[in-house]
Amino acid sequence: MLALGSSAGSAESNISIAAQPNKSFRYPVISWVAAGAWAEAVEPYPAGFSDTYEFSEYDSKGTAFWLKVKGDSMTAPAGQSITEGTLILVDTEAEVVPGKLVVAKLPDSNEATFKKLVSDGGRLFLKPLNPSYPIEAVDENCRIVGVVVQALQKFY
Repeated sequence: MLALGSSAGSAESNISIAAQPNKSFRYPVISWVAAGAWAEAVEPYPAGFSDTYEFSEYDSKGTAFWLKVKGDSMTAPAGQSITEGTLILVDTEAEVVPGKLVVAKLPDSNEATFKKLVSDGGRLFLKPLNPSYPIEAVDENCRIVGVVVQALQKFY
């Protein structure tokens, strides 16, 4: 067995010590968000508070929080996929541009959803990653709450 840093013969090792993040940030898990149809946005805790917190190396630009994904509209058959039960970190001040995953809210009804923001013909749409769900146009009543900057999947 070779010790770390030693080499066998003249071959260079492809193993090296990996730099570890030197900072981590704690964000509250405040609720859940529907990945599917619009659903009532339930906020059981005051902004910034929760019984549960998760750590991330992401340094948010604004207020950030974790939401648990419910539903399968963001579960794709191939490529990028966010499955039910995944925690998503939402940054309320991250730049909102087409191609980003976002949490959107209808202010009149307090309903929210989680989708990919896309642009087509100069118009914005909320697109699920699961092709069996419909694409929805973004209108003046829709407000983007924040951009999803990280996903965390737990296996317990």
